[in-house]
Amino acid sequence: MGISAPLLEVCVPSGIFCWRNIQKVENGEKARGTVAFAQGAKIAEAVSKYDGALGKTTANAINYYNKYAESSKILDYTGKAVKWATKNVNPLICASSVVKVGLSDDKPNAIVTETGALAGMFAGEGLMKAEMGKLINPENVENIAKKIGKNKYFKSLSETILKSGNTSKISAVIKGITFVCGSIASYSIGQKLGEKYSEKVTSFFGYKSPKIDQKA
Repeated sequence: MGISAPLLEVCVPSGIFCWRNIQKVENGEKARGTVAFAQGAKIAEAVSKYDGALGKTTANAINYYNKYAESSKILDYTGKAVKWATKNVNPLICASSVVKVGLSDDKPNAIVTETGALAGMFAGEGLMKAEMGKLINPENVENIAKKIGKNKYFKSLSETILKSGNTSKISAVIKGITFVCGSIASYSIGQKLGEKYSEKVTSFFGYKSPKIDQKA
């Protein structure tokens, strides 16, 4: 693999999240376009930080853009917006949820559902960021590779994994995919819990959901 481990740690999850948000835009959640844009910007920013032909090409393009932006207020503001977006993906996700609530026919219940989904996602991601590195790291990948290498059928795979730098890259890829899966699962669990208790929460404040009327 010619790509570095730090670059993979950014590009793998951001690439998957970007693709998922593009899918959501195509399915009608137009506000998710800003989130997809931010994830794509994160990838471009990460690529520009590392050596190699691709990194240098991207860095040169960004430097040219910044230089040209000096003579254009519109481009300058756009550049600042891109930089802000790469650092504020989560606020953009929250903003897209606000838009989703605003377009809902049952806003009070939508607020509870979206709050549950976001709370679940942020809790899950926070836990993974704190603990995942203890389980998924180059040392553990190396230990597993050595163990499977004792089996003649996996010896070739083990040797490939143990080549210099590969354990870090494989660890980065596994960590990125695991983070995405955990984030999606946490969001889904939070959303389902929000849906389950939304009517109880809103009825506590005296709101009568249209769903109740439909059931009646």
